[in-house]
Amino acid sequence: MTSSTTTELTARAHYRWPWALALITALAGVAITVFAWTRMTAREEVEALQRFRLEAETLRHNTERELTLFREVLDSIRALHGLSGEIRPEALEEFVERGMVHQRQVLGAFGFAQRIHHPLREALETAYAESEELGYRIVQPGPDQTWTPAGVRPVYFPLTWQNRPEALGTPIGFDFSSLASARQAIDRMQMTGRMALVLEPADPARSDRRTHWVFSPIAYSRPEVDLRPAPGVMIGFAVGLLKPEEILSRAAAMTVPSPGLRLDMTPATEADEVTEFAERVHGEWRYQHPIEVIDTVWRFQCRQPVSIPGRQSGAVLLAGLLITALMTSQLLIIAGRTRRIEDEVQARTEELRKAKGQVEAQMQERARLEGEMSDLATKERQKLGRDLHDSLGQKLTGAVFLSRSLLSHFRESDDAQEPHAQTLNKTLKDAVGQVRAMAKGLAPITLSDENLGEALAQLAEEMTDLYGVSCEVGELSDEVSVDSKSKEQLYLIAREAANNAARHADPGRVLIALKRDSDGVELSVEDDGKGVPPEIADHPGMGLRIMRHRARLIGAELRIEPGPRGGTRVVCRL
Repeated sequence: MTSSTTTELTARAHYRWPWALALITALAGVAITVFAWTRMTAREEVEALQRFRLEAETLRHNTERELTLFREVLDSIRALHGLSGEIRPEALEEFVERGMVHQRQVLGAFGFAQRIHHPLREALETAYAESEELGYRIVQPGPDQTWTPAGVRPVYFPLTWQNRPEALGTPIGFDFSSLASARQAIDRMQMTGRMALVLEPADPARSDRRTHWVFSPIAYSRPEVDLRPAPGVMIGFAVGLLKPEEILSRAAAMTVPSPGLRLDMTPATEADEVTEFAERVHGEWRYQHPIEVIDTVWRFQCRQPVSIPGRQSGAVLLAGLLITALMTSQLLIIAGRTRRIEDEVQARTEELRKAKGQVEAQMQERARLEGEMSDLATKERQKLGRDLHDSLGQKLTGAVFLSRSLLSHFRESDDAQEPHAQTLNKTLKDAVGQVRAMAKGLAPITLSDENLGEALAQLAEEMTDLYGVSCEVGELSDEVSVDSKSKEQLYLIAREAANNAARHADPGRVLIALKRDSDGVELSVEDDGKGVPPEIADHPGMGLRIMRHRARLIGAELRIEPGPRGGTRVVCRL
């Protein structure tokens, strides 16, 4: 083989390897991009399913709350059963219309059924024949949506009152026990004493929406007198209409459902075992969960068309193909250039890399300096706020107490300086309000490096001098050693608690203690005053909020509890 042939083969190999490398790069880039795209698509589908499940569970919880509200409201109206026979129906309806707005919004229609025996039926129907206002007929459903006289039975459960005429889809005197499903519900109530659901539309001919009766038993608890039932016997029940569509509509109104989301709630049969699942079925997300509706198990379902945004996976696919194309084209371009151009490009690339590194280093340094300046400004602002609240604010508060004592002294001695003392007291109160307003939103102060026990002892002396309240230091453990930040926050919590006790609890004695055990450090401030006022407990002021904030800063637990000898005990455990 001649040297020219060898040179030609070498040149051909020199020209072929960039094409081979470009082909390998293209194939590898496409494979990696497709793999990443499929993984991203699968992850987005899982995330979409999780979002759908979370929304479905939220709607299920809302539905269960609505059902609980329905049960509670229906149970609460049983007290009207005793009134329904004592006052005129018109007056009772007016009372319900004006005074039971919430109950009517939740239940819609409701009424009462009374347990009566056959002799009473004859008396009621005889009275009805004389005057329709004195009695009613006992009826049951007949053919062609008519009402016919109820069959003869020993016991009846007729409807005696409803909040609006035909509100329950039945007239007064309708015997619920004439229907087999309602009779089964009545038997369950008499055995369990609990609510029962009638799985049968209350008026299927007049409405295309599902409705079911719900019975809430009313038991007789007074001693047996005359012909009254024995104690504990069910004398009737409150009845309401459960409308699943309205329950689901109110549950969905609590949130903003996703487009296309459908809710359904159907009774489960005895042979049907309702299981919980959330998965993709035939192009839609499906969620199913069993829920308890009164005394039955229902199937709660959510359905939504499958919707996967695919933005991330599409971006990954596009970016991967673009990068692959750029890399392949770059290889082809580099293959056609001379060594000199390649060297020049490499040199300039290195220069750009160094320049970029310098720029990034400068930007990082600038960002660090800006962060430090921001932190410093924040700390100074927080320090100013803490000083205003914890130092000047507390001292002004003490001055208010002192000026109040001075004003009381001048009033008792009928001194001419009383107006000046009153002006001083008002001025100090205004100053306290201004200081507290300025201190809102600002954080705690910094404690010096002195011993925490000594600082607490000094605090007790200051509290005694400032408020005239006996402030003492109890147990102080010598082995308590914490870092400066924790020491600062513990001291400020003690001072805030002592000031709150002196200002709000009217104590005779305040006790500060600090101890260490096997679990950590515990700081406690205890007083024997009147306790935390309800307005402060319900709406904590800035002092209580700052104490909780300080405890969180050092990872401590703050508790406010009744003291062992009355008053209040504030405990901070680190």
